[in-house]
Amino acid sequence: MRVLMMGFLGLWLTMGALQGAEVLNTSLIHHTKKAKPKKKPLSKKPLPSKKRVVKSKSHSAPRVRWIYSSAFLTAYFSDGHYKQGYGLLLQNGNYLTASNLIFDQGMYAQTIMAKMQDDSAPMLICVARLHVKAIDRNRGLSLLSTHVFTNDYCQIRPESYYHARIYKKYGQNLLAHNATFHTLPLYYPQVSPKNAFEVQSLHGVSNLQENPFGRPLFNASGVFMGMLDAQKNKVRLIKRDVIMDFLRALQQRDLL
Repeated sequence: MRVLMMGFLGLWLTMGALQGAEVLNTSLIHHTKKAKPKKKPLSKKPLPSKKRVVKSKSHSAPRVRWIYSSAFLTAYFSDGHYKQGYGLLLQNGNYLTASNLIFDQGMYAQTIMAKMQDDSAPMLICVARLHVKAIDRNRGLSLLSTHVFTNDYCQIRPESYYHARIYKKYGQNLLAHNATFHTLPLYYPQVSPKNAFEVQSLHGVSNLQENPFGRPLFNASGVFMGMLDAQKNKVRLIKRDVIMDFLRALQQRDLL
């Protein structure tokens, strides 16, 4: 589904916070390779006519932590149609997304597939199958829970160190802090042609690429600022304070 982004006004939002407390030891997953000793140059003295050049690393996009908390979701319905959008990994294996992604044409999605990107490789891979845990269509939000874990080919498998590492390291606790903040531009994840997440900016953008459902928004400091949704072929913003109210209501019911 392709939708157009209407004029995007300055936003006054309240600040969220990234969870960075408990992190798994990654030494079993990412083995550190010993650097090979450099060979000594044959010439004892450097050439006087040439200057030594130090190569600097260039980055096409900033390495932001929230990229690894983002998920690309595909929701399959009983009549055969499907919808695609985004979600945000929270603590305890929960995902936050837009209700219009998982409820469509009077039906709830039967199967929801989540793909994520690990910081060890750029490619998006299947991580889990999700179930609907709670929905608030008035606020436009839904909470999903992890039903089963999957391998790279989206087949069911037991939880691995890889799954535990992503869930522990990048699951966000949006209710940890509550402070006032407002800024532009805002940034969001987008699946690139290389099947990897890339950072896009909403500053000065008059249209948005496809599948806006549940797309999380962050400021330049990596603070969660809200979520996008689509309704009647128009993109709308779900503000952070609305999302916080939704999460607090779930917390009171022990659903988080």
